[in-house]
Amino acid sequence: MDPLRRHAVNVLTIFDKKNGQLKNIRDVYCKKHDIAGIHRQRLTAITNDVIRWRGRLDHWMNGLLNKPNQKMQPELKNVLRAGLYEVVMDETTPAYAAVNAYVEIAKRTLGNGPGKLTNAILRKTTELNSISKPDNCELNTWHSYPLWLWEKWTKQFGSNKTIALVKYFNEKPKMDIRRNDSQLSHEELNSFCDEHDINIELWNNSEIFYKVQRNMAELNILIVAGKVSVQNRASGMVVELLDPKPGETILDVCAAPGTKAAYTAELMAGDGKLYVSDSRADRLEKFEPTFENIAVDVKDASKDEYPIADAVLIDAPCSGTGVIGKKPDIRWRRSQNEMNEFVALQGNILNHMSQFLKPVGRIIYSTCSIEPEENWGVVDAFLKLNTNFYMDMETNIIPDSWLDNRGALAPFPSESKTDGMFAVKLINGSE
Repeated sequence: MDPLRRHAVNVLTIFDKKNGQLKNIRDVYCKKHDIAGIHRQRLTAITNDVIRWRGRLDHWMNGLLNKPNQKMQPELKNVLRAGLYEVVMDETTPAYAAVNAYVEIAKRTLGNGPGKLTNAILRKTTELNSISKPDNCELNTWHSYPLWLWEKWTKQFGSNKTIALVKYFNEKPKMDIRRNDSQLSHEELNSFCDEHDINIELWNNSEIFYKVQRNMAELNILIVAGKVSVQNRASGMVVELLDPKPGETILDVCAAPGTKAAYTAELMAGDGKLYVSDSRADRLEKFEPTFENIAVDVKDASKDEYPIADAVLIDAPCSGTGVIGKKPDIRWRRSQNEMNEFVALQGNILNHMSQFLKPVGRIIYSTCSIEPEENWGVVDAFLKLNTNFYMDMETNIIPDSWLDNRGALAPFPSESKTDGMFAVKLINGSE
């Protein structure tokens, strides 16, 4: 029995039962079963893509079953999903090898009956066309999105923009890196990439952010050494909007996993005070302070006390719909009710943290959501209650195409080729 594919089925089944974050489930599973290196990379690829395409895979499965929508064990359903994905959609896998492997997994773990069913289904895949949408398949199912989210986006963005968005999110995720300018020069990075057959391209609106086109894994040496960081260009733009200066006191209050805090620390150049906090200790474990005056603490930004600061970065907890390309499980885990809960929490955090700002100090409110209720909805409600605050987006760092019609940083993923992000700068006008 193929152990790697068996592990993939196990991870997918745990995800179905727990509905937790796929990455966290996979991390715990890999640690428990000592899965690392190329095996972990392959496990990640299979589980991410099966979840990414679950809607279409289930449509195909139902079409090949004698009794569509029949009730079956979660383990069997995930054997069939993974098998269909590898046979029909994964060009790196010989079809016969995938069929044999998943039939064996079904037989060994579930019995002869499920094994025969798996064999019958996977050997009928020649009937499937992975290119053209059949007439009996709804658009949201073909692109593998829940109906409620599809309808929401179509209402917000229109049909054409929604289709472009979901197609972009279903592509292999684009990866960016940020070069630590104090530790690595542009020339040194280029030389390293040439030696390791890594293809990078400098973003046209930055001197330190790069698009990685090939061999991302080879950069791990520099990542571990702290010379480069994995960070999306849009995420970096939020920190540049914050504009941290040496000597300032800055709060980053929803900081996990610490990517923006690390960039903030670099821009402060070791001079000033940076308070990095999150409500969960486990989410800050990987953040390592880079200069003496960085304090890392577990705090709840909706109610705890903080020092008075020149600037506050609130990268608020959110639905994460702007990063579905990198986290495909979000589309299946979220609901409209959950989004409403995020809106309430975001408003509480923004209102609470506004009291820890010096006069003429600045708050950056940001999310990785593309939902208006989590973005302008929260900001407008805050400004209505706090008339001493005003928005100031006077900056030449943001490309015009990344600004929405009200001046917020809001790159649209399929157009900007970045994560979906929202950010505004709010100034405390109190004297």
